[in-house]
Amino acid sequence: MTTDYYIDTAGKVLAKCAGNDPWFPQGGEAIIHAWAEVFAESGLACEDLEAGVARAYLKAGDDGYKPLPGSIVRHAKEAYFEQLHSLPEDRRALMEEANHILQEMGIAPPDAHRFARRVALGRSTPFRLTDEQDTEFRRRMIERRHLTADPRKAIVGGYWFKGLK
Repeated sequence: MTTDYYIDTAGKVLAKCAGNDPWFPQGGEAIIHAWAEVFAESGLACEDLEAGVARAYLKAGDDGYKPLPGSIVRHAKEAYFEQLHSLPEDRRALMEEANHILQEMGIAPPDAHRFARRVALGRSTPFRLTDEQDTEFRRRMIERRHLTADPRKAIVGGYWFKGLK
């Protein structure tokens, strides 16, 4: 079943295609619903699919481009991963720390990973942390930064460390 979110997304994606191509045909309700169905199957967010449109037209060059929903999905995934790979190393490290903390807090690994990636890319998240989770997350991030600043704090007091004196 296609949700209103993906019907709205399909309308936005089709409008973006028309904005890039003055000869792009006007899509009726049937086209919007068909594209929405493909987009819903992909599970991608609207902003990802719009990035896919931009990438598709950029890569097409002067030869033109005839978009289909599947090719928009493919370009959206490629744009997403290109942006992830272009993140600076310190931002990637922060993303990985956030991912691990979210998992330690009980968020399922795929959800934690997706959440951390989308934050690192400056995109909307698939869910919101509760106020309590947000407070706990921030506390743990600060704690990790302090441990990173002085790694000796992480091992001092450990039972195995006592035998090394």
